[in-house]
Amino acid sequence: GEGCLSTCRLREPAAGMLRLGIACGVGGVLAGLPLARLVRWLRLNVPARPSTPFPLLSHSEWGEALARHGDRGMFALFSSVTGGVTTDAALMTVPIDDHIIVRGHAVFDTVTLCNGRLYRLTIHLERLLKSAESARLRLPFGDDPQHNKERMRDAIESACVAADRQDADVRFWLSAGPGNLGVTPAGCTPAFYVLVFGGLPSDPTWTTEGISEVTVPLEEVPVKPKLLAELKSTNYMLNALTSMAARDRGGTFGLAVDNGGMLMEACTLNVVAIGTDGVMRTPPFDNILAGTTVRRAMQLADSLVSSGDLTAVSQEPLALKQAYAAKELFLVAGDTHLYPITRLDGKPIGDGGVGPISRQLMQLLTNDARTGEDCHHDIPASAESEPRTRLLFAGVPAVSESLSSMLDGLVRTSEVCRLSRDRSQF
Repeated sequence: GEGCLSTCRLREPAAGMLRLGIACGVGGVLAGLPLARLVRWLRLNVPARPSTPFPLLSHSEWGEALARHGDRGMFALFSSVTGGVTTDAALMTVPIDDHIIVRGHAVFDTVTLCNGRLYRLTIHLERLLKSAESARLRLPFGDDPQHNKERMRDAIESACVAADRQDADVRFWLSAGPGNLGVTPAGCTPAFYVLVFGGLPSDPTWTTEGISEVTVPLEEVPVKPKLLAELKSTNYMLNALTSMAARDRGGTFGLAVDNGGMLMEACTLNVVAIGTDGVMRTPPFDNILAGTTVRRAMQLADSLVSSGDLTAVSQEPLALKQAYAAKELFLVAGDTHLYPITRLDGKPIGDGGVGPISRQLMQLLTNDARTGEDCHHDIPASAESEPRTRLLFAGVPAVSESLSSMLDGLVRTSEVCRLSRDRSQF
């Protein structure tokens, strides 16, 4: 054993560990060494792989590391924690003790900025507040829901003005907020965040050519319980697993089907079928999210009933066998996104192409976002033509002074300017 060990001193420790183990084991057996003794010998004589500690970064080094990530398509962030807006992507962070991270105790919604207008902003804010109530979240701007809605609208508008974009996606979160790493929100301050960004990853052919889709068995990915299914929380683990399972099978988003064979929804979209009888059907909002896009699509589809392209629009249970036999099948979400399903579980839907109702509804949704008049909110033109780092403080002078000092050291090349101290604006 000793001779065997001496011959296995390695010049390349990582590459030779297996040879060393085999040689030592064989040598130990041949020499009759007890296993425990052999293990002790190895611990004492075989050098451990040297560790490489991570560096302790300074304030400026940390900021420089964040800045190297680039803007990643993120244009502006409002944070109630800072009381303002920044357009520097390196500063678009949330506190590590915010319960949006610690426990996933937060809700969110997304609105489309289209042609300088926030498309149906009021509908999205109302759904956010309803989700917050179900999640037992305190409101960030006092106890009055109407006042909170107004202040949230101000924050969203200010982020859009700072982003200086005519078209973008705007996502906003209401969190139990920072304070500690506990389970309940006790000791936390509720927080509100708004991000203006370039949109979710997608493939243009999903709209023009359609997608292949699959159903995902409940045994592989269970559906959410009713409470989580009907509010828009940040807990999207099952949504992510559904889409991943679908892509493993050649699908895209994945469709959930209940134990009775009824379609529910896709991972983040509502499903709609056009039957051979000309009826447009979508499942009721029972144990699924009440999608704002599908609600608007049903309203806009009334014009297709009037034109004779559809015979009726109905919200009713939708069986999987009805989906297989449909003339058209599509998914809707994100205000204007409509993805025709051309194949489901390997079976062609209709003639296997993008159908006429799908095309017409796409156009109706797009036109409505750009020129419609239903609960839209116009964004005033930006006072600046060039994007730059900006921090808009919500009338908190003490906070603004301390943050200005901090940011000057963090981002030396960025210009931070206060655009407003008026409490009527962010």
